Amino acid sequence: MKEFNQRAHARVSYPTADRPSLVFDIESYDVVDISKYGLKVFTDNDLAFLKNDSVIALIVFLDGREFNLTGHVVRLGHNYAGLQLDTPLPLDVIEAEAMH
Repeated sequence: MKEFNQRAHARVSYPTADRPSLVFDIESYDVVDISKYGLKVFTDNDLAFLKNDSVIALIVFLDGREFNLTGHVVRLGHNYAGLQLDTPLPLDVIEAEAMH
């Protein structure tokens, strides 16, 4: 079941089977959660994600919606990267994702 959290920006967390994909370079990564201005991505410690690096990618939701995005890596953790987006994801997309 997806979780909708109230924070500075509402966040939707995904169970493994429902995760959207982040297509970056030639690789695809699972998106663990989204908010208006950020993503948490499962990286499996892939070196493609380095702190402060710029990211130009495509997020693909399970229903087929796609959004181009740009941002930068603000946080690295065990198997995860936190991305801050330059342009927000539309709030209606976040709300729709929370309802699925």
